[in-house]
Amino acid sequence: MSEVNIVESAKLKDKGYTAVLGFAGAGFVANTALMFIARNKGLKEVANVKSIHIPPLVLLFDGKQTSCFRIYCDEERKLLFLVTESMIPAEGSYIIGKSLTDWLKRKGVSEVIALEGLPFSAVSSDGKLFEFSTVPRDTPRAGGTPVREGAISGLNACMLEECVEHGIPWTSIFVPTSRLASMDYGASADAVDAMNRLFKLGVDPTPLRRSDDAVKKAMADQQKRPGGFSKLLKK
Repeated sequence: MSEVNIVESAKLKDKGYTAVLGFAGAGFVANTALMFIARNKGLKEVANVKSIHIPPLVLLFDGKQTSCFRIYCDEERKLLFLVTESMIPAEGSYIIGKSLTDWLKRKGVSEVIALEGLPFSAVSSDGKLFEFSTVPRDTPRAGGTPVREGAISGLNACMLEECVEHGIPWTSIFVPTSRLASMDYGASADAVDAMNRLFKLGVDPTPLRRSDDAVKKAMADQQKRPGGFSKLLKK
């Protein structure tokens, strides 16, 4: 097997797609949001990505095994969703990023948008987003605050550099999250809202917010219960 294989299961019907990236990262915001949209809209998987640089992970969806790195297509809105639940290690990011960007270029992709969780120690619940674009705009498209300083890392950074080299417009949408290693359903709902504003998807993120409320309630209940160590101190 070569270092990166993009295995197509269906042919794209047209050119001029917008690619949206949803890679695993802080709060698992991006991949959770895109998978929620893909399942809500019944999007078809058109390809998967195999590589020796992707940590081995097989997912189970609807009783079937599937790749951890998938590409979905929304023909109506000419969208491609690139989604992975695996954390891509730094040593594999460049070769995977270049292979993906080359593939997108061959498919005639006209723009790339990257969703990304932005780690914050404290996050308000107003759904405030931040945006960066290689194309100057008077008004951020997803309703966020323009970012002039910061950093982009990992696979997104590699693909950003490749897109600039190929002249493909790039936009990063940063969604604040206070979680790093666990799922932030509330931030994922904010990301879905951003996608709705961008592409008029009409996807209701309420189930994600209910999951977020349930997680917060469970955490609050756990904090109220004295742990074993606290019980020992009281004896």
